[in-house]
Amino acid sequence: MTTDIPIKYINATTNTDFEVVVFTKNFSTNTPKTYYAAWQVLRGQTSVQFVYPVSMSVGATYKSGGQLITAGPFPAKLGSTWEITQESATDTAVLKQKSGVPANPNNTIVIKNVPPAAWSGRMFDVGVYKEGRLLVIQPDVHIGNQIDFMLQPKLFFGVVRNMKVGDVFTSLEITSSLSEFDLSSYPNGIEVTLNEQPGGGRYSFSGQSMI
Repeated sequence: MTTDIPIKYINATTNTDFEVVVFTKNFSTNTPKTYYAAWQVLRGQTSVQFVYPVSMSVGATYKSGGQLITAGPFPAKLGSTWEITQESATDTAVLKQKSGVPANPNNTIVIKNVPPAAWSGRMFDVGVYKEGRLLVIQPDVHIGNQIDFMLQPKLFFGVVRNMKVGDVFTSLEITSSLSEFDLSSYPNGIEVTLNEQPGGGRYSFSGQSMI
């Protein structure tokens, strides 16, 4: 994917008492468990437009003294390698791109939790962001470990309740009418419509190219 993809969502049902979550996943096979993040949450709108951009950023978060501290997000490119360092427990963690290394296979973004020399270190939650919103996440990356983020231009749409942007979940069972759309098939943009099935109470998503 080399250009931003416009997306238009249409709620063609008569109901608005639910949300639609839009999300993707880490397609790397090197992750022990798949986590999903609510990138967009559409709340009863009849129609809304947004963009899936080419640009992205990476960030790391951790708790210290009861406060949530964030390193980043910083602009990132596919295939880049990053390192998180924290020299002591009182220092602020630093997330920095590693220079002078070849691009990773399959455009994977690699983020390493570098072991510190002077103390035991800590775990970090690391993620990739688009439009300033969390897109994919891997919690609790241990000292000395790395996470490989492999992104594909695919988005999932699902009907949910009581979800907000940034929520992290591990089971797709909380969604219904789940549908996957490959954005590479819609270079000019995609229009996603939520329809109600005959008899009511059941929904389905359909996609078509934007003109």
